[in-house]
Amino acid sequence: MQEILSEPNARRGSRSALVSHNGAVLNAFALMRVTMSALVLGSILFEGFEQEQTALFILQVLAVLASVFTIGLSIVWLVRGLRGETRIEAGGGLILLDSLLAIGVMSVLDASSSPLAWVALIAPVLETAVFFSVSSAAFVWIGLGLSFLALRLTTNISDDTTGETLLLAIQQVLAVLFVSGPAALMVDAARDRIDNLSDSRSNAEATSNRLRRITDTARKMSQQEHLDEILAITCQGATAIGFDQADVVVTTEAGESSIHSMQSNGSGSRLPAEMLSELDGTPVRTTDIDDPANSAALQIAGFTHGIAMDLSDSESTERVSLRVWSRDESATPGQTQALELLVGHARESYRSAEVLQQAQEYSNQLLHEVHHDGLTGLANRTFVMERLFELLRTREPIAIFFIDLDGFKTINDTQGHNAGDTALKIVANRLLATGRDSEIAGRMGGDEFILITPVTSFDTVETLTAHGDQIVESVSKSIKFRGQDLRLGASVGIAVNDGKVGPDQLISLADDAMYEAKRQGGGTQVSQASLNLFEQRRAS
Repeated sequence: MQEILSEPNARRGSRSALVSHNGAVLNAFALMRVTMSALVLGSILFEGFEQEQTALFILQVLAVLASVFTIGLSIVWLVRGLRGETRIEAGGGLILLDSLLAIGVMSVLDASSSPLAWVALIAPVLETAVFFSVSSAAFVWIGLGLSFLALRLTTNISDDTTGETLLLAIQQVLAVLFVSGPAALMVDAARDRIDNLSDSRSNAEATSNRLRRITDTARKMSQQEHLDEILAITCQGATAIGFDQADVVVTTEAGESSIHSMQSNGSGSRLPAEMLSELDGTPVRTTDIDDPANSAALQIAGFTHGIAMDLSDSESTERVSLRVWSRDESATPGQTQALELLVGHARESYRSAEVLQQAQEYSNQLLHEVHHDGLTGLANRTFVMERLFELLRTREPIAIFFIDLDGFKTINDTQGHNAGDTALKIVANRLLATGRDSEIAGRMGGDEFILITPVTSFDTVETLTAHGDQIVESVSKSIKFRGQDLRLGASVGIAVNDGKVGPDQLISLADDAMYEAKRQGGGTQVSQASLNLFEQRRAS
């Protein structure tokens, strides 16, 4: 997995800063610096300054000042180390100081009798190689070598030994090269290995962080059943792995695109939904600030790069795409591969939620078909009886309106079953339109309908009868069918529960009242038997 998400060694930090964090290396060169300072100060203390040559005297004075400064710097270095504070990192200033100390050692020692005079040259060269590069160390060696040769020649006052002195000085400079050169190359190789290890560690940490965030996002997705939540979590996961903004675009089969969800690290900017959402079948689509088609929109939104990947299957009627945007730099290979892994999880979660949603919709459809009349869409007899039984069990007062259509058989016989079906559908819609809140409308079969109505404390026989008359009036309006006016009437029987009778008994009472209304030529009739029982219950 780390190979999938690892970053290339594209960018390395300063080598000086990298090695400077190694306390042992810093301490080693600090000790060398103090040793050279002590050597200069000790030699001047016992032998005094050079009085005959002005240039050499000035050089020794500078070396003494550099030594005193070095001793003070070392004390500060030691105190900061004891306090656990950050020490001074190596840099060009320290290299220059060490070079001055090395030249100072040469000025106080006889290079012919003491090797320390030219061995001191090794320290600045090797230090430059450690903290910077081999090429930089070569320049330091050349500069110190020329300085060493000039010093040896200027301090040699005998013309007879000038040639020997020059030859000896050249040998000593070359000796410095032979010692410091291989050491510098080994240091450079070791530093490269440190660089690689540092890059590998950084890549491993970045990979671990991305994998952890992808895992957290995948876990959140797995806990969701709704498509909207999964898409929102996907956007959050994309910004968590390093992108500045993420959004989800839904593209219809007709090619119309709209932004569904959006998440941004900082202030968000909406980009056109059509960007990177074209239906071309490409799994990964990219754009940047140099793309003429999208350059203006990216500049306005403040982004420089964009990537889009599909979340939905190719067979889906709607195309769902995840788009991610970057403000400063293009996505690294690790980010892109992490995005592909995130999209893979999102795609599976989206597909599962989509299947679950389809199954739920199909289940709801089947349940609706089981409980509702296929022609009118009203509750069927089975569902009416179930709901009626539940309501009666609560002992809450309800009224049953049993409705039978007058003249329906004539329409069926003269105009055909299509006309009859049309009439039944229109009647069902009118019943729903005239119904009260919480009223249940159902078709009991044929041209018989039923309404189950909650009875409030404000209801009386008159209010219930008025509601029945309103139903009759609504049903009796003419019905247009193929240019003809069809006429229906209605007979309504009302029964009120007393808290004791069962569903079948209550419907039977309403049915009896309906037939009484039909014998009287239609209209509304209240079941006197159920009403008496209801009044007795109220009085008790």
